[in-house]
Amino acid sequence: MRGVIDRIEEGIAVIELEDRSQILFPAKRLPKGAGEGSVLRIDITYDREATKRQREKIKRLQEKLLKRSRR
Repeated sequence: MRGVIDRIEEGIAVIELEDRSQILFPAKRLPKGAGEGSVLRIDITYDREATKRQREKIKRLQEKLLKRSRR
């Protein structure tokens, strides 16, 4: 997927994607030299292990909250 940096406002880059939708991204996280009008390649990958860890973390937090509400 590709996107073009449409503008940068208050430290946020507005990136227009090929389907004309937009995403907001911290300007300080853009690649060096990228600015308004720059074309970005956006690669999205699925991290199974990180997802598993995140789901376990959420489950622990939910269990903790459930225990509190039963008191």
